[in-house]
Amino acid sequence: MVSTIDLMEFVHDLREDFFECAAKLGWDEFRKNREVSMLSFREIFLHLAYVEEQHVTQFCENRPTPWMREVMRIPEDRYLSIAEVRQRLKDVRAMGEARFKKWNTPRELARPAVWVASKKYPIELSRDSALAQCLTEHLLHLGEVEAMLWQIDVEPPTTFWIDRKVLHGKWPPPRSMLLNGGPLPEPPASEAAGPTGRPGGRARPSTPRSRRPVRRG
Repeated sequence: MVSTIDLMEFVHDLREDFFECAAKLGWDEFRKNREVSMLSFREIFLHLAYVEEQHVTQFCENRPTPWMREVMRIPEDRYLSIAEVRQRLKDVRAMGEARFKKWNTPRELARPAVWVASKKYPIELSRDSALAQCLTEHLLHLGEVEAMLWQIDVEPPTTFWIDRKVLHGKWPPPRSMLLNGGPLPEPPASEAAGPTGRPGGRARPSTPRSRRPVRRG
């Protein structure tokens, strides 16, 4: 059974891999305005750091506090190098994982939590639901980062759960992992797998999908 804690750990790995991929571009490219939701790679990754901090230290602890100003207004006087952004992400990951070890039971995930909408609406929900909101926010923006990388002809890390958590990078899948020990019969040409041949067979999008984050205030 996969829990929201498992999915948050998956998101942590994705975020780290996507960050390192973007970091290879160098600082100028990393902070370049690309006209997306949070403008640049730098702003997106720092936005996600603040989002996670708000969720795990406030909302999941049932504290109805307003959103930190920095969530949407990324500080310009801090995190002025790739190394500093990387350290910020590591610190937030450690902050979250320390709590996840205590929360990874049905009883803990069912505890009361809160999510504040538009600065003044403290919505009652479970800790599990608050974490689900945090991880879906991550998936939205990491999908945006994926498209940004494709737009500059950089191959992003895989986002497939199957690749990462089931196959662990093995391709093609070993026979020991296949139902009945072998592949399916070849389908007719009109029903062939997608363009990549990998799970899902996705093609690259021609334009990045730009979307504004959930309204907070």
